[in-house]
Amino acid sequence: MAIQNLFVPRARIASFDVVLRLEDLNNVPPLNGLFYAKWKCQTHNGTSSRVPVVNCEVLWSHAVRVSVDIPIGKDGMLAPCELRIAIRQEVYSHMRMKVGALTVNLSEYARLSGSSRRYFLQECKLNCTLKLSISITQTDGPDNFAVPPLDRSMVLTDLNDIITSEGNTRARDTASVGNSMSSQQPSRRTANASSSSHSTTRSATTETSQSRGLLPIDNTNVRDLAPFQRSSRKNQQIVDDVFAPSSLSL
Repeated sequence: MAIQNLFVPRARIASFDVVLRLEDLNNVPPLNGLFYAKWKCQTHNGTSSRVPVVNCEVLWSHAVRVSVDIPIGKDGMLAPCELRIAIRQEVYSHMRMKVGALTVNLSEYARLSGSSRRYFLQECKLNCTLKLSISITQTDGPDNFAVPPLDRSMVLTDLNDIITSEGNTRARDTASVGNSMSSQQPSRRTANASSSSHSTTRSATTETSQSRGLLPIDNTNVRDLAPFQRSSRKNQQIVDDVFAPSSLSL
């Protein structure tokens, strides 16, 4: 148990089994020497193996398993439990230089079954990122506690997470578009039916007007003109009789 937990009642201390795994360090320039990691958490500490840079990467796969006791505050919030990691470079077995450091609050991961993230290193001039896997399981103590929010300021989102997130977003967008199109189909069918009915009415009206233009003329009007036609024929007969050769001889 850590010294700071000696004055905390046992009823307010939660015990956890922590499994850490230092995976790799990437974006490392091709430098000489060996790289290793030193870590510390409460009373536990250790050092990883020394590995050279290969293809701008340092591969460790260094696994650590420790037990930690974390007190619970009077507000029900789990107290901080810091994991400190320092990345160092060893040159010619006697020169050691600090590459960067990382501090992670393990209390933020108490409710997570497992986490594997890539973190930016603090105080690092090489722009390196460290991949760290954390798995925490409670083994003893009360479990009615709250955990602090996850600090993402030093977390680098992996490309797979970006692709998965965009894929889910596109799937949701496609589903919403499909739902909107399916909801618009009945209205489109109604509009098409209405337009077809209007076109049918217009065609019927056109045919009716055309058929009306082809109706025969009323014979009554022709019969009304018959007396005028007989009168004109009678006048023409008088003119023919006046100018006939027999009448001229007289």
